[in-house]
Amino acid sequence: MSNLNRDAAYWSAPTLGTTDYFNQCSRTKLGVPMNFKGKQEPYEGAAYAGLYLFAPKDYREYIQVPLTETLQKGSRYRLTLFLSLSEKSDGAVMDMGAVLSDRPLSIYTKKELSQSQLIATSAQTTHIKQFPVSNYYQDKQKWMELSFDLVAKGFENHLILGNFKSNAGTAYIDSKDPSNNKEGYAYYYLDDISLVYLGPEYKTNEVYVLNHVNFNFDRFDLQPKAKQSLRDVYNYLQQNPDLKVAISGHTDDLGSSEYNNVLSRERASSVANYLITLGLHKNRISYQGYGDSKPLDTTLTEEARRKNRRVEFVMTEFEDDNP
Repeated sequence: MSNLNRDAAYWSAPTLGTTDYFNQCSRTKLGVPMNFKGKQEPYEGAAYAGLYLFAPKDYREYIQVPLTETLQKGSRYRLTLFLSLSEKSDGAVMDMGAVLSDRPLSIYTKKELSQSQLIATSAQTTHIKQFPVSNYYQDKQKWMELSFDLVAKGFENHLILGNFKSNAGTAYIDSKDPSNNKEGYAYYYLDDISLVYLGPEYKTNEVYVLNHVNFNFDRFDLQPKAKQSLRDVYNYLQQNPDLKVAISGHTDDLGSSEYNNVLSRERASSVANYLITLGLHKNRISYQGYGDSKPLDTTLTEEARRKNRRVEFVMTEFEDDNP
């Protein structure tokens, strides 16, 4: 049994592979920085994990951990980790992957977890995603940073890491005999795994309703949650300087058309002004009010009216290079 399951809170091995947990407090061969696989200081803190990404007969080890919350559908995240090749490894690989699932995995195998095996479980999982790489993970002295961005599907609350390829499918190089790409061991230390929220993923020319920007009756001031949603929009626009945004304000059916047109424009204006306050150039923003002419819900209920008191936006590309 993996000591990871016993000694590291929340972390576990999802298969029969015995993933290791190294800690400065350990007085055994699982210590830090010296241990049975070599010597390495932690990248962060006082501990790290260790696992085989390549071994004879397709033996593999994995590590899994629950997320602090289920990922938001359509939002972008960045997964980052740090690897270091152990001194006692025979060679190095170019393959490190990740899978996200809706529950912890427990699979009775010591070999690689393939996509077909993941599909066969009762869990809902993402497709295996490989960390981008330009060379073998060969550094035994320094920690190597790996990362990629993903867009959540909305069910993910567990993370599984490891090499999901067989020996035949893995890019492996033997440090002593480069012609030997079939046998040998590649053992890695793993530390400082993080999954960071980057904000929503937006498509151009698609209408979005701003989250939490539902106004109280006859009001156009922004609530705290609305401002957080607008910060997400602002951050995305800052990361994509070739885009501009068109904002449209809307009201419910109460009041005259003339009054609702003014109120809806005030709502759109309050959103536009807040984006400008955050730092977005005014030339990248346009806004307009539509009154009650474009309801989302035509039922005459208070809930329908609450939905209709909203602001929408569309992101489009600039037609030239001079926004």
